[in-house]
Amino acid sequence: MGIQGLLPQLKSIMVPVHAKDLAGQSVAVDTYSWLHKGALSCSREICKGLPTSRHIDYCMYRVNLLRHFGVKPILVFDGGLLPMKIEQETKRSRARKENLERALEHEFAGNSAAAYESYQKAVDISPSVAYELIQALKEENVDYVVAPYEADAQMTFLAIHNFVDAVITEDSDLIPFGCSRIIYKMDKFGQGVEFRDSLISQNKDLNFSGFTKQMVLEMCILSGCDYLQSLPGMGLKRAHALIQKFKSYDKVIKHLRYSAISVPPLYEEGFKKAILTFRHQRVYDPETEDIVHLSDIPQDLDRNLDFLGPYPLYHVHTVVAKGIANGYIDPFTRLPFEGESIHDGSVQNKPYLLKEFKPTHERKSLHLPAQKNVINESADKSFPTVEVACQGRVIFCHELIPAIAYNAIALICSLSQETVQLLAILCFN
Repeated sequence: MGIQGLLPQLKSIMVPVHAKDLAGQSVAVDTYSWLHKGALSCSREICKGLPTSRHIDYCMYRVNLLRHFGVKPILVFDGGLLPMKIEQETKRSRARKENLERALEHEFAGNSAAAYESYQKAVDISPSVAYELIQALKEENVDYVVAPYEADAQMTFLAIHNFVDAVITEDSDLIPFGCSRIIYKMDKFGQGVEFRDSLISQNKDLNFSGFTKQMVLEMCILSGCDYLQSLPGMGLKRAHALIQKFKSYDKVIKHLRYSAISVPPLYEEGFKKAILTFRHQRVYDPETEDIVHLSDIPQDLDRNLDFLGPYPLYHVHTVVAKGIANGYIDPFTRLPFEGESIHDGSVQNKPYLLKEFKPTHERKSLHLPAQKNVINESADKSFPTVEVACQGRVIFCHELIPAIAYNAIALICSLSQETVQLLAILCFN
């Protein structure tokens, strides 16, 4: 949901930008925001599992728009469910289910307009939908990475470590995450607005003079975020005033309790976890090809940090993490996608040609509410193959360390031969 009301309060420091201004640079793209917008025109088909490529075309148009202006896009996909967001995701899933039921009822009654609106609210961008887009990206040699958990944290990691120069998104969460340069509201003509954290002290609507990055983060959490619901009556402006006065969240909470305001017993503990999730969430490092923390964990911190995103399948986490990042493994099931779904008709088997983008209408104003090659391995790379027969299945073990082999056999014996061979390729990649 982002930080409600944050972007409109920062409009005084937002600077108009065009894709051509980013020529020669790399940008990370919040791909699910594109997929959600693209899915609005084909929500019924996606909800019913009918063949469509309109959401893919929407994304590929914008990919080619960026490349037309000399920008290198790196598309970043959301991954598995982050424990800190289970409550929010449960609510959203329930709302989608209810809207789907309404859509079917409206459609049965012949009310196409109401059905169309409900389908748009019911559509879910699942890993299988993302997988379809990944096939188109591979076809066009476009770089991408699937985050182990949240794309926001992954994009911030890429920006902090200079894999990209900026991030394109619609999500205000990138600001508390600490991303320094963010492009919002980029339209089909390549026009948008740019946020730079270096300008935040010049903001007019909310005075951030004297604010540190930590204070901005705590203000955002206090106002309410995906990781922690706000206290009753606590909005962005009140959260800003309290952090401005008391400088830190623990002093704010103490003040609220002294003021006889009801603060739940576990609220402060939840606040600490929210801070840690913004600061240290687990992400994928394309250099080490492993899961790391967004920033280094303090030595004195409790080791029970699964709320930051647990490692997938403890002993074989490296294999699974790389498979998820490359788009071969479903980040929810932790099993490989079925290869037959690549050309099942839902994605048209055609190249996405780079078009000449000559917008005839320029917007006069906008209103608010190499770089390293990431992942995309060469398709024709050869891999060593070691196959051992086991109850009619093919398993890999020769070059695997014992811990991986022991855990892999238990998983693999229930999988198809094609699936096992794919896991073998992932291990040796």
